[in-house]
Amino acid sequence: MLHFLEKFYQHTRNTLMWFIVYFVLQTVIWIALGVLVLVYPQTLFILFALFFVLIAAVNVYFAILFIHYFTKLKKLKDTLKIG
Repeated sequence: MLHFLEKFYQHTRNTLMWFIVYFVLQTVIWIALGVLVLVYPQTLFILFALFFVLIAAVNVYFAILFIHYFTKLKKLKDTLKIG
């Protein structure tokens, strides 16, 4: 029983440490972006463009994922001769 609690504690501690690292890095990135926008205001347009490109890439990824699973589902339906 104590071994389980020790493993749980180690896992929780490691997870907490990764969250702390993540939030510290995220804070540093936001501060760097803020300074960059203050020093070079035209950077804001580049950041917006990158944001929209990122959204487009995520949409394309999910479209490909949807098509992939839809075709798998269709093959499964054809294999089982449903409908």
